[in-house]
Amino acid sequence: MNSRYWAFAVMMGALGNALAAITVIPTMIQQVALDFSLLPAIIAGIYGGWALGGLTGFIAGILPSIWFGPLGHLGPLGITTSVGKAIMGITVGLLSRAFKRWLDSRTWLYIPVVILAFLPEALWIYLVFAVMVPLFLPAAPAFLSGLWAPILLKGSFEVTVMGFFTAALAGHNGFKSQILSFLSPPSLPIRKT
Repeated sequence: MNSRYWAFAVMMGALGNALAAITVIPTMIQQVALDFSLLPAIIAGIYGGWALGGLTGFIAGILPSIWFGPLGHLGPLGITTSVGKAIMGITVGLLSRAFKRWLDSRTWLYIPVVILAFLPEALWIYLVFAVMVPLFLPAAPAFLSGLWAPILLKGSFEVTVMGFFTAALAGHNGFKSQILSFLSPPSLPIRKT
């Protein structure tokens, strides 16, 4: 990854953290809250590939990791939030590359691609709450290990909404050309000798 990709990942990760601050804090009910911080990771995965999607997802998960970890009930397992977002960024990057031929002409297909890309993260969420929480946090409140169900329910809603946003953004030529021009290396003028 070149410096443009790193800069893009940091910018989009910062946007993800801002989206988390806007959506998580006002909607928090126990350890469940709306969180649209994945949208930048999805965009990075689609336009920059799986590695950029994963890096952006990890960075975008920093605020939610702190919020649900040290400031919430997950403590040191809060980092699993960033890992889950990285998994989603990687998966959407791989799927969008695999289905690129169809996605270029039918942007509405981003909706099922984004929803399908959520499946590995959903499995990760289940493992964190059903396995890791009882194993590594035995003194945690009893309700915590069962939170996987409401989190997956609200996550499915969020991912569906983000799938529609992604389809709309991917169909917008100005947005697409702006993202691609940022990720493309600048062309140097050719000097004739």
